[in-house]
This record gives sequence, structure tokens and C-alpha cells, in this order.
Amino acid sequence: MTEKPPEPSVPASDGLSRSVLIVLLLVCLLGVGVVVYLVVRPDDVEEERIISLVEVEAPEAVDLNVLDVIDTLEDPDVEAQEGRRYKVLVVDEAREGASGIARIGGLVTFVPGAEKGDVAVIEVTRLRRSTADSVVIEWVDSDVPVPGRPERPPRERPDRPDRPESPMVGQVFRGTITDMGREGDGLTRVDGKVVFVEGAGLGDHVEFRVVEDMGRFARAVVVSTSPEPFDDDPVETERPPPAPDAPVAMGEELDVTVTEQDRRNPESDGVARVDGFVVFVPGTQPGDRVRIRISGVRARAADAEVLEVLSDDDTDD
Repeated sequence: MTEKPPEPSVPASDGLSRSVLIVLLLVCLLGVGVVVYLVVRPDDVEEERIISLVEVEAPEAVDLNVLDVIDTLEDPDVEAQEGRRYKVLVVDEAREGASGIARIGGLVTFVPGAEKGDVAVIEVTRLRRSTADSVVIEWVDSDVPVPGRPERPPRERPDRPDRPESPMVGQVFRGTITDMGREGDGLTRVDGKVVFVEGAGLGDHVEFRVVEDMGRFARAVVVSTSPEPFDDDPVETERPPPAPDAPVAMGEELDVTVTEQDRRNPESDGVARVDGFVVFVPGTQPGDRVRIRISGVRARAADAEVLEVLSDDDTDD
């Protein structure tokens, strides 16, 4: 009997590969079906509806400090604002080694550590009624010429009623200048009447001619001067000491409030009063509160220098 030849055997690995391919094909078909379903199915999205319309006003523009520098040398009339930066020229000194004085639109502004002629970029830190405080941001220049003050037009005196001619007018008197007037004229007395002698200095021994009698006082011009007092001159040659009841003393430090402008320099200097006694305070205006040091005492007034600008919270000593 003839035996059948054995059937060729199929390797196991070939059967496993076919199974894997079939599974992968089924997975791919399933994925394609899901994609097709998602593409063709209708979107179930609810239609948008406008219920109400609310109008919102646009916000107002805010004035922000973007660190722009305003040049007061080009625009001297600019208005000072707290937090703004300005390029300024220091035109005076409040006190040596303390601060300089600049002006922003006419407002006295204290610049710490500055000297006359310095140019600096500053930031205004505090505003008062007539002064401002600042900090230095940058030094720009120094020793810059400071322009002089503009000349003021001569003041027109109001017409006065005619007075009878005074017997003093035209007469020549002798005397010693014992004080100085507010306008720089020497002051002496004739029979108790104050006479302002144009061109005379403190302590001068002068012959003077009266040119105008104003009633309470007279005006005169110098005829001649003498190195020695005249024999008939009863006035002492020394400058009289301050009034014994003056409420201030040389070197004394005080906290004061400026109450009025100095008539000699109303744009830059002020006047304070201590128990009614006049004290001239440079670099201030009415309303300023400052700490001062008395630098000179005269018979009817005193001079001072500014040590510090006081805040509204500071109290007098």
C-alpha cells in the first residue's frame, strides 16, 4: 500500500502576521467610520440671541507722568505741577550749601544742593501757594550766566495839591548819616524831621541842600562831604545800636510766616513780622512758612537768611 506524502507545514509566524494585519485593518476601518460620522452629522448648536445691548462710555484720558521734561528756559511761563519734571536755571541761592532758587512760571522753587548758575532737571515734589519743593534728577550745566531783572518803568507819582513853599527848601544843613532808607538814600534829621540825602552813605559827614519838603520828611542832595564830623553836628558818627526793645537778636533762629512782599523786590523777597518788628526774608512770598536766622539787626528792622522751608504740619517754636 502506497503512503501519502506529508503535507507541507505552514510556519506559525506567517499565521500570526496575517491575524495582526486583519486586526489593524479593522481598526483603520473603524477610525474612518468615526471621522466620517463626525463630519457629516448636523451640529446641534443653539442659535445665539441678543438679549440686551449695554453701552459703555470710553474712559477719560488720564494725565500720566511719562517723565517728559519741560524746559522752563524756553517757556518761562509754564505752570508748575506736582510730580512733573522741569529743566530750570538756578537764579539765586537761598543759603550757601543748602539750596538754590529757580522759578517755574514765577513760582519760587527750591533746588537742593544747587548754586547760582546751575542748570538742572528737577521733579516738583510739593506745591505751596507761592513756593515749591523739588528733587534733582540730573545736573545739566553750571556757571550759566543769569539774566538780570528787567528794568521797571519809573513810577508815576500822583498829583499832589500845591503846598506852601517850605522854608527848608534851598537851605544847606550839616549832619551825619545815621541810617539808610529803603531806596538806598542816607538818612539824617534836621530839628527832628527825617531827611533823605541822595547819594550819601552810612556814617558820611555831609553838607546837604534840601530840594523837597514832603511834610513828614524831606529830600536833599549832597553839597560836600567831610572826613571829620562838623563842629556843630550833634549827631553821633557811629551807627546807632538796635532798639533796646527789638524782639530779635543777631544769629537767632526763628520759625516765621511771610505776611507781605518786600516793596524793594516784591517779585522775589518777602517780609515777616516778629511782635510787629519787620524782618526781611529773601526768596519768599506771602504765605510761606520758613525757618530763618537773623543776619542783621537795625533800629527798625532786621535781615534774615532762609535755613529751611517748613511744611504745613510744622509748628512754630
